[in-house]
Amino acid sequence: MGDFSSIFDQLFNGGSAGARRNGPVQGNDLRYELRITFEEAAKGCKKSFDFYRNENCDVCSGSGAKPGTQPVTCQTCHGAGQVRVSAGFMTTVRTCTACGGSGQTIKDKCTACGGSGHKRVRRTANPNIPAGIDNGQTIVMNGQGEPGLRGGPNGDLYITVLVKPHKIFRREGYNLLLELPISFTQAALGAEVDVPTLDGTIKHKIPEGTQSGTEFRLKGYGIQQLRSSAKGDLIVKVKVEIPRSLTEKQKDILRQFDETTTGHEFEGRKSFIDKVKDLFN
Repeated sequence: MGDFSSIFDQLFNGGSAGARRNGPVQGNDLRYELRITFEEAAKGCKKSFDFYRNENCDVCSGSGAKPGTQPVTCQTCHGAGQVRVSAGFMTTVRTCTACGGSGQTIKDKCTACGGSGHKRVRRTANPNIPAGIDNGQTIVMNGQGEPGLRGGPNGDLYITVLVKPHKIFRREGYNLLLELPISFTQAALGAEVDVPTLDGTIKHKIPEGTQSGTEFRLKGYGIQQLRSSAKGDLIVKVKVEIPRSLTEKQKDILRQFDETTTGHEFEGRKSFIDKVKDLFN
């Protein structure tokens, strides 16, 4: 049976920590928040933005060493990147402070990057924003993150989409919600009204006697579904507006109208009156 430190390495480091540490490592992922308009999210678009990432120094090719020299094996950890510290019967493994866990030290540092092996570079991303994307969803651009170590692949660029609210539309899944104000006369007599959509204005028939709060569903006028040509619906909620100021002539007309009603014209009021009568009978 091996000594305790060997057993510890097998149990907690898999016995191959040095091999993993010296192998290829994928680069860091990057994240970016992209703000787009409601219409851009609904219809899709192509965007462009600048971002910064660390890239390998073009002078030392990412080694961190002065051109013509090479990093050498760390004399403290002998290339392992870790050192064992014993305290009684317990042995712990820590990252080597001399080489930072790389297993190598640089005697003559590259003057271009100061020995870090990388530099800050501004790049431009041109992501395609798919139609139907929603607020908070993420687009991944593979390989646009930071370079990997020891020949490892680049990381990825994660773009979180932030959609600006619309002035009149509200989104619910792939459906659009719209509150449409109409006049008392349009609601009572019926009318053909202009209904705004994301693609322009369409005509819609409001039946006579329409009540405030009535909803109409216009098929296919909503948001396009992701990776599909299908669309949601536009749900129009009617709001009957009561005029705040009337001329005396308009008031007289309304009084005459009220005097000629029997109560049966108003379903809600008739139902309420019937319920009140039942309370006292």
